[in-house]
Amino acid sequence: MHVKANQEILDACAAPGGKTVQLAESVDESAGGQVTALDIHQHKVRLITQNAKRMGVSDRVDAVTLDARKVDDMFADGLFDQILVDAPCSGIGLVRRKPEIRYEKQLRDSEALAKVQLAILNAVATKVTINGIITYSTCTILNQENRDVVAAFLAAHPDFVSQRVHTLMILKRTVRQII
Repeated sequence: MHVKANQEILDACAAPGGKTVQLAESVDESAGGQVTALDIHQHKVRLITQNAKRMGVSDRVDAVTLDARKVDDMFADGLFDQILVDAPCSGIGLVRRKPEIRYEKQLRDSEALAKVQLAILNAVATKVTINGIITYSTCTILNQENRDVVAAFLAAHPDFVSQRVHTLMILKRTVRQII
Protein backbone atom coordinates (compact mmCIF):
# COMPACT_ATOMS: atom_id res chain seq x y z
CA MET A 1 0.00 0.00 0.00
CA HIS A 2 1.29 3.43 -0.93
CA VAL A 3 -0.07 5.51 1.91
CA LYS A 4 0.02 9.30 1.97
CA ALA A 5 0.34 11.34 5.16
CA ASN A 6 -3.19 12.79 4.95
CA GLN A 7 -5.10 9.59 4.21
CA GLU A 8 -7.82 7.93 6.23
CA ILE A 9 -7.06 4.20 6.26
CA LEU A 10 -9.23 1.29 7.41
CA ASP A 11 -7.50 -1.91 8.49
CA ALA A 12 -10.59 -4.11 8.46
CA CYS A 13 -9.11 -7.28 9.99
CA ALA A 14 -6.32 -5.78 12.04
CA ALA A 15 -5.27 -7.98 14.98
CA PRO A 16 -2.66 -8.16 16.36
CA GLY A 17 -1.79 -4.82 14.76
CA GLY A 18 1.49 -5.29 12.90
CA LYS A 19 0.16 -3.97 9.61
CA THR A 20 -1.83 -1.29 11.46
CA VAL A 21 1.38 0.02 12.98
CA GLN A 22 3.13 0.04 9.61
CA LEU A 23 0.25 1.97 8.07
CA ALA A 24 0.19 4.40 11.00
CA GLU A 25 3.87 5.15 10.52
CA SER A 26 2.99 6.54 7.08
CA VAL A 27 0.19 8.87 8.12
CA ASP A 28 0.41 12.22 9.88
CA GLU A 29 -2.36 13.12 12.29
CA SER A 30 -1.74 16.86 11.84
CA ALA A 31 -2.32 16.41 8.08
CA GLY A 32 -5.55 14.51 8.71
CA GLY A 33 -4.12 11.02 8.47
CA GLN A 34 -5.55 8.28 10.67
CA VAL A 35 -5.74 4.49 10.74
CA THR A 36 -8.91 2.83 12.01
CA ALA A 37 -8.22 -0.76 13.00
CA LEU A 38 -11.04 -3.27 13.42
CA ASP A 39 -11.23 -6.66 15.00
CA ILE A 40 -14.21 -8.71 16.04
CA HIS A 41 -12.68 -9.70 19.40
CA GLN A 42 -12.17 -7.21 22.26
CA HIS A 43 -9.02 -8.97 23.53
CA LYS A 44 -7.46 -8.66 20.08
CA VAL A 45 -8.36 -4.97 19.90
CA ARG A 46 -6.39 -4.56 23.13
CA LEU A 47 -3.40 -6.16 21.35
CA ILE A 48 -3.72 -3.64 18.52
CA THR A 49 -3.83 -0.78 21.03
CA GLN A 50 -0.82 -2.16 22.94
CA ASN A 51 1.21 -2.60 19.75
CA ALA A 52 0.37 0.92 18.55
CA LYS A 53 1.40 2.36 21.92
CA ARG A 54 4.61 0.30 22.04
CA MET A 55 5.56 1.53 18.57
CA GLY A 56 4.75 5.17 19.32
CA VAL A 57 1.86 5.56 16.87
CA SER A 58 -1.14 5.35 19.19
CA ASP A 59 -2.09 8.95 18.33
CA ARG A 60 -2.70 7.80 14.73
CA VAL A 61 -4.57 4.56 15.48
CA ASP A 62 -8.19 4.16 16.51
CA ALA A 63 -8.75 0.50 17.43
CA VAL A 64 -12.40 -0.55 17.41
CA THR A 65 -14.16 -3.78 18.33
CA LEU A 66 -16.33 -4.44 15.28
CA ASP A 67 -16.99 -7.26 12.86
CA ALA A 68 -15.80 -5.86 9.52
CA ARG A 69 -18.98 -7.21 7.93
CA LYS A 70 -20.88 -4.62 10.00
CA VAL A 71 -19.00 -1.46 9.01
CA ASP A 72 -22.33 0.13 8.01
CA ASP A 73 -23.18 0.31 11.72
CA MET A 74 -20.36 2.75 12.39
CA PHE A 75 -18.88 4.36 9.28
CA ALA A 76 -20.19 6.62 6.53
CA ASP A 77 -19.83 5.71 2.88
CA GLY A 78 -16.74 7.06 1.14
CA LEU A 79 -14.91 7.76 4.40
CA PHE A 80 -11.64 5.92 3.74
CA ASP A 81 -8.99 6.62 1.11
CA GLN A 82 -7.65 3.09 1.40
CA ILE A 83 -8.85 -0.10 3.01
CA LEU A 84 -6.77 -3.13 3.90
CA VAL A 85 -8.62 -6.43 4.08
CA ASP A 86 -6.05 -8.94 5.29
CA ALA A 87 -8.83 -11.47 5.50
CA PRO A 88 -9.19 -14.39 7.88
CA CYS A 89 -8.14 -17.44 5.90
CA SER A 90 -7.18 -21.09 6.07
CA GLY A 91 -3.48 -20.23 6.25
CA ILE A 92 -2.53 -22.93 3.75
CA GLY A 93 0.29 -20.69 2.55
CA LEU A 94 1.93 -21.07 5.95
CA VAL A 95 2.18 -24.87 5.93
CA ARG A 96 5.97 -24.80 5.87
CA ARG A 97 6.08 -22.67 9.02
CA LYS A 98 2.98 -24.23 10.61
CA PRO A 99 2.79 -27.86 9.42
CA GLU A 100 -0.16 -28.63 11.72
CA ILE A 101 -2.40 -26.62 9.34
CA ARG A 102 -2.23 -29.56 6.94
CA TYR A 103 -4.04 -31.73 9.47
CA GLU A 104 -6.38 -29.16 10.96
CA LYS A 105 -8.01 -27.71 7.83
CA GLN A 106 -10.68 -29.22 5.61
CA LEU A 107 -12.03 -28.10 2.23
CA ARG A 108 -15.28 -27.03 3.91
CA ASP A 109 -13.24 -24.68 6.16
CA SER A 110 -11.87 -22.93 3.09
CA GLU A 111 -15.32 -22.70 1.53
CA ALA A 112 -16.76 -21.16 4.70
CA LEU A 113 -13.86 -18.70 4.95
CA ALA A 114 -14.33 -17.65 1.32
CA LYS A 115 -17.91 -16.64 2.19
CA VAL A 116 -16.66 -14.57 5.13
CA GLN A 117 -13.95 -12.97 2.97
CA LEU A 118 -16.46 -12.00 0.29
CA ALA A 119 -18.88 -10.65 2.90
CA ILE A 120 -16.11 -8.44 4.32
CA LEU A 121 -15.18 -7.12 0.87
CA ASN A 122 -18.84 -6.46 0.06
CA ALA A 123 -19.33 -4.62 3.34
CA VAL A 124 -16.30 -2.33 3.02
CA ALA A 125 -16.83 -1.58 -0.69
CA THR A 126 -19.01 1.47 -0.07
CA LYS A 127 -16.65 2.82 2.61
CA VAL A 128 -13.79 3.59 0.23
CA THR A 129 -13.74 6.91 -1.62
CA ILE A 130 -14.21 7.14 -5.39
CA ASN A 131 -10.77 6.29 -6.82
CA GLY A 132 -9.87 4.83 -3.43
CA ILE A 133 -8.13 1.49 -3.08
CA ILE A 134 -9.05 -1.73 -1.33
CA THR A 135 -6.09 -4.03 -0.81
CA TYR A 136 -7.14 -7.66 -0.38
CA SER A 137 -4.70 -10.21 0.96
CA THR A 138 -4.63 -13.65 2.53
CA CYS A 139 -1.89 -16.00 3.67
CA THR A 140 -3.28 -18.91 1.71
CA ILE A 141 -2.51 -20.20 -1.76
CA LEU A 142 -5.98 -21.56 -2.47
CA ASN A 143 -7.85 -20.07 -5.42
CA GLN A 144 -11.20 -20.32 -3.65
CA GLU A 145 -9.92 -17.86 -1.02
CA ASN A 146 -8.08 -15.62 -3.46
CA ARG A 147 -8.94 -15.42 -7.16
CA ASP A 148 -12.45 -16.78 -6.74
CA VAL A 149 -13.29 -14.29 -3.97
CA VAL A 150 -11.93 -11.38 -6.00
CA ALA A 151 -13.80 -12.56 -9.11
CA ALA A 152 -17.09 -12.80 -7.18
CA PHE A 153 -16.51 -9.35 -5.68
CA LEU A 154 -15.77 -7.78 -9.07
CA ALA A 155 -18.85 -9.43 -10.60
CA ALA A 156 -21.01 -7.83 -7.91
CA HIS A 157 -19.21 -4.46 -8.01
CA PRO A 158 -18.62 -3.36 -11.62
CA ASP A 159 -17.40 0.03 -10.39
CA PHE A 160 -14.21 -1.65 -9.12
CA VAL A 161 -11.28 -2.89 -11.20
CA SER A 162 -8.56 -5.30 -10.21
CA GLN A 163 -4.95 -4.19 -10.31
CA ARG A 164 -2.07 -6.58 -9.99
CA VAL A 165 0.55 -5.45 -7.53
CA HIS A 166 4.15 -6.30 -8.10
CA THR A 167 5.97 -6.54 -4.81
CA LEU A 168 9.52 -5.47 -4.32
CA MET A 169 11.82 -8.25 -3.29
CA ILE A 170 15.00 -7.23 -1.55
CA LEU A 171 17.83 -9.71 -1.31
CA LYS A 172 20.70 -8.99 1.01
CA ARG A 173 23.99 -10.77 0.74
CA THR A 174 25.70 -11.40 4.01
CA VAL A 175 29.40 -11.79 4.45
CA ARG A 176 30.57 -14.83 6.36
CA GLN A 177 33.91 -14.71 8.00
CA ILE A 178 35.84 -17.88 8.43
CA ILE A 179 38.26 -17.77 11.30
